[in-house]
Amino acid sequence: MSLGDRRLRCPVGDSGGAPGACAPPPGPADALAGVGPIQTAQHALTLLPGMDAVLRAIFGDVERATRRIDVETYIYRDDLLGRSFADVMGRAAARGVRTRLLYDPLGSHETDGPFFEALRRRGIEVRAYRPLAVLLGAGGLLPRDHARVIVIDDCAYTGGAAWSDEWLPKRRGGEGWHDVCMRVEGPCVGDFAFLFEQRWGEANGGPGRLRDFATGDRYPDLELVADTPDDNARVYARYRDAIRRAKERVWIENAYFFPPAGMLRDLVHAAARGVDVQIILPGETDLPIVKRAARAAHAAWIARGLRLFEFQRAVLHAKLALVDRDWCTIGTFNANPTSLSAVNEVNLFVFDPAFVARVADLFARDRADSRPVSRRALAGRSLVDKAADWLAHGALSLLDRLIKTPPE
Repeated sequence: MSLGDRRLRCPVGDSGGAPGACAPPPGPADALAGVGPIQTAQHALTLLPGMDAVLRAIFGDVERATRRIDVETYIYRDDLLGRSFADVMGRAAARGVRTRLLYDPLGSHETDGPFFEALRRRGIEVRAYRPLAVLLGAGGLLPRDHARVIVIDDCAYTGGAAWSDEWLPKRRGGEGWHDVCMRVEGPCVGDFAFLFEQRWGEANGGPGRLRDFATGDRYPDLELVADTPDDNARVYARYRDAIRRAKERVWIENAYFFPPAGMLRDLVHAAARGVDVQIILPGETDLPIVKRAARAAHAAWIARGLRLFEFQRAVLHAKLALVDRDWCTIGTFNANPTSLSAVNEVNLFVFDPAFVARVADLFARDRADSRPVSRRALAGRSLVDKAADWLAHGALSLLDRLIKTPPE
């Protein structure tokens, strides 16, 4: 059955139309219940603090697109959300919008080739990032493309969300994972577009090695950073620099938090000098090995000044952080050794106090939906649980010791 034959109800909006109909949903400001973009020195930045907001904003921009739609993602599945988004992309391609999808074949391994062929027949250009045929010539499976970049006309997006029913709200038939993204308007959209072209060219084994990308000090209000697994580890280095400078607070919300030794040391040192270090961790997760590895060390982290919380409302997939009043980041970086050793990542770093304050409000809301982690509760776990946690901890700690990170 072709993609176009499937009768779907749009997973966002409440148009009440026939199955398959998806009227353009509200724009980002409406999706945030009246909270519009933050105007920074050179950009308009919209925080999208959950999947209802994320999907309404992206679907709406795709429905209104007139020139380009470029989507880079680690996961794209043939399910309700994947088919629904493919449908709006297909309609855009039919009205003459250049529409491209770059997906990672490992992250999207559950999706069969005929699904992507159906997209091509609808006018969507589709590429797999370094599939097996390319890897055999390039000499290795890694890196995988864990980045998420979307460019639609004059706006861009990044964050942790991908195209699978895990991210679809439960009331729309999905699993209701909690994730956070952001929408960008302004000159940095051109850098997002450049980055997409770079990865698009790398996908089929284009000339030259895989490259990092960073806007550096081009803009006073933000920096876009994308890296590949190499000695630079640019996203990781930006995190560490900010933590070392922290004077008031370091708040991190991360779905797969098992910090490499250097980052953990920076967090402990920050707590020792009086910085409020808080970490929101997943209560429920799709990667138990990471949760177990971290939990083996929770008591030690708490003893060294870190305050830990486990998110209870849904599966946590967000990757965000803020430091003091003038630094925050949203993107795909998982604070664990795998992000340094195996995958491409992308994060946007923002230096605007008003936007940082909005991210802090989101963090506080998510913390209210979390349970504090206590040493008493950790001590009460069964011996079997503790043993499994330490086995996971040993495995990820070994990986951490084997990878290269930027010089101290």
